[in-house]
Amino acid sequence: MQTAAPAEGASAGSLNIEVKTADGSFVAALKTGLPVASPAPCDSANARSYTVLNSVPVDLPFTDGPGVITPRFVFRVIQGYKFFGSFGLTGVATAAQDGKACQLMNIVPGPPGVGGYSFADVTEVTAPAPSARVAPLASFDSLAQASDYVHTSAKFADAQRMIMSLKFTPKN
Repeated sequence: MQTAAPAEGASAGSLNIEVKTADGSFVAALKTGLPVASPAPCDSANARSYTVLNSVPVDLPFTDGPGVITPRFVFRVIQGYKFFGSFGLTGVATAAQDGKACQLMNIVPGPPGVGGYSFADVTEVTAPAPSARVAPLASFDSLAQASDYVHTSAKFADAQRMIMSLKFTPKN
């Protein structure tokens, strides 16, 4: 684990902890104190097909409200010039139309004192342009290849187990 500078727009005292493998490869980041906004309106011309390949409820604190869902660990794939997959916690409904969206948020509206929090490979997922750097998103040539990753990859299983082990402890 490595502490990094707080995420842009995060509140004072927030966390930004990067989890890496023994060889230094990035796995995920835990960020707190994030502002939570509803997904931006999505012009149907810019919307991309997305698929949820894994969705597991997690027992974590959240603040309910419009556009909020019970927190879940998810792996979702959005289609661009390839299929781009992202995993992490989400508690924000996707502004989707007919299975398409412009962005997928890996953020949970947290309880007072915590703010929004994210434990994911990226906080926001969009279909990148061919010239964009895509890491840490996973890229796949097909939806079947992405599904195989979710069901057989030890790397994915380890990340899911780690992220789903998150617990909040009240301050005394």
